[in-house]
Amino acid sequence: MKKYFILAAALTVMASCADEKFLGEDPGTLSENAEDGAIAFGFNMQQTTRADIYGNAAATLLGNNFYVMGTKGTEAATSPSPTLVFDNYLVHWGANTANTTESNTANWEYVGIVPGTTTGCTDKVKTGSYSAQTIKYWDYSQPQYDFFAFSVGPNASVSSTTPSANQIGVTTMAYGTALAGATAYTLYIPSVADLKETYITDIKEVVKANYGKEVQLQFKNAGAKVRVALYETVPGYSVKDVKFYASETSPIDHTNGSYVAPTENATLISANASGFPTAGSIAVSFPYIGNDNASAQAYDKASATVGVTSGVQTQQFGALTNQLVVKADHEDTTDPSEKRYLGRTLPTATFAGSEIVSPAFASSEDAQFYQAVFPVSTPYSLTLRVDYTLVSLDGSKEEIKIYGAKAVVPNTYTKWLPNYAYTYIFKISDNTNGWTDEAATAEGLFPITFDAVVAEATDANDQQKTITTVATPSITTYQQYHDITKDEYSKTVKNLKNETVDRDVYVRIMNEGTLVTGLGSENSVIYQLSKNASEAEVMDALLMRTTAVGTVSTADVTGRNGLELTNVSTNIDNDDTEIVNGVDDNPITVATGTVAKIDISALTADKSYAYVYVSSAKTKEVNQYEPVSVTVDSKIDTERLTHTFYALTTTQIEAGSDVASDEDPDEAYLYFSVTENGTGTKTYSYISPLGKGKKMPKGCKKVAKTTLESTTKTGNDTAAANTFYFDKYITNNGKYAVKVIKVVA
Repeated sequence: MKKYFILAAALTVMASCADEKFLGEDPGTLSENAEDGAIAFGFNMQQTTRADIYGNAAATLLGNNFYVMGTKGTEAATSPSPTLVFDNYLVHWGANTANTTESNTANWEYVGIVPGTTTGCTDKVKTGSYSAQTIKYWDYSQPQYDFFAFSVGPNASVSSTTPSANQIGVTTMAYGTALAGATAYTLYIPSVADLKETYITDIKEVVKANYGKEVQLQFKNAGAKVRVALYETVPGYSVKDVKFYASETSPIDHTNGSYVAPTENATLISANASGFPTAGSIAVSFPYIGNDNASAQAYDKASATVGVTSGVQTQQFGALTNQLVVKADHEDTTDPSEKRYLGRTLPTATFAGSEIVSPAFASSEDAQFYQAVFPVSTPYSLTLRVDYTLVSLDGSKEEIKIYGAKAVVPNTYTKWLPNYAYTYIFKISDNTNGWTDEAATAEGLFPITFDAVVAEATDANDQQKTITTVATPSITTYQQYHDITKDEYSKTVKNLKNETVDRDVYVRIMNEGTLVTGLGSENSVIYQLSKNASEAEVMDALLMRTTAVGTVSTADVTGRNGLELTNVSTNIDNDDTEIVNGVDDNPITVATGTVAKIDISALTADKSYAYVYVSSAKTKEVNQYEPVSVTVDSKIDTERLTHTFYALTTTQIEAGSDVASDEDPDEAYLYFSVTENGTGTKTYSYISPLGKGKKMPKGCKKVAKTTLESTTKTGNDTAAANTFYFDKYITNNGKYAVKVIKVVA
């Protein structure tokens, strides 16, 4: 025991108010070989990156100080060890001080530390008097110890719920049974700048086999981080001049007196007016502790609940600056410095903002473009609303301006957790919403959609990502560990242990910001596509097809455009009540009928599929006939030999009705003009209602479409004289939302 008293004498000189408690635990409880049994601390910084930070660099981020709570004893059913050992002790970093005392083996010392004397930390966590901290020894009679800690960086911590600038308020840390179902401590953080310098830990459980070793605490930032990127896949066009709206409800109409012009600053808009906290309290708790929760994925992990003191509706990320976008197209001779375009693939998506936003996030290659944000305990849907310009690549340099296109990320995936990174990637495709006129009187090219990719990453590897196709309604797809460098989903993925696993794909639907309920086998369909296709091509096949629509669109579809959709919906479950694999493998609870699960392992690699939500299969179904250009005695179609065509002879036309006066076209009829030739012959010409305006001229013939039903020809047949041939297709006014899923190995 002599060694202990020598150490005590030295500490008495250092400490301003030392007492007999410096000896720590009763020496009689130490093991026979425990002369080097002082408890010491070591640690690393668990960044939201691929590499942890150690040593002096980590100590700098912590402001050279952290506070620790430590207990010992037998773990209870719903709480950790109960006997107090370290009561909110302040631990201080001193460069090159390792092994100069028994309690310091890694440059971190707690013995004799008094706030304001040697640490530069002028305020204190505990209320009342503050005695010098004493040495602590491992108690081998106890089965385990439990430790957790926090740091406020260079900020001075205060025992106040209303800290001043450059201060962070904090309550005394609770311990033992008081942690069960309760808040461990609360941090009061006045700004995002202060948040970036605040760190917390999970509970570190140390069992007897590891007594005598340094207590390795792993700190993680109390804030989250978010970034935004865009890319485009519009065939034949590039995208430039993207501008962002700061309000979802501000008018798009440029002639409106309340119009607010968009800016170059990329902006996410919360559905809640104060959805993005700018100041608030963070209540840290440990929901899964004790023997009853030992098997839980979140066992001993810290959870943060944010109380918003102040907040804003928008989160800004900076501009899509020139150096972050694709250079001018090779077809375009414009000076590259004057014309820039979005990236055209997911791996080359164009990010908004700066490459490095703070030292806390600057330690690895995937620290680029992030903004530090408060965690969000109550998630709301997020909207991105933009103007942009399409530039044709065919040499014509045609431009189309799109106004007010928007994508909505549902709140299922907008809950931000401490030390997690979230990436929202929005895809502008050929099926987007928005308007092509400034007055916003008619919506856009096609119901143009965005794809929004939500990537959530934690410290070691990416864990959770979603892809949202936004239309009316919108679709969100999610697969755990989804690799956003692949388009679009993998049959197998790599988990955090680099093991090959398969994960189902989950689908949720939002309609104008409201979650769709009642997903079922009749309106939640997945089709295998006969070729790679865009959302617009799938939509075209659904709306104009050669097969009947029916009450519900679950049958196979062959589109007028030749795209074939084969129903493989046996691979969908519609009655799940949870998304199984969320962050840290924790399930996300959902209401029955609000999620569809796709078994991607049953799908074929290197094939394209389309998830289709059938909001309304049809409101009106009409048979349309498109004339086929063909020469007499030639094959009607040399490509689609088994395709059925419909024939109409001039005799049938003559038997039709005469149009007595100019009239509106009737969908039940086909119209033909008849010209008398001087040789006693007649020339018959098909009249397209689209080509002739609204009125069919007096004197023409109209023939009921049902007349064509009785005569058919296959594509392998030869064309006869005095005969028109038609390709029949069916149009409907159904409402669909489409998400194309390309499956890769």
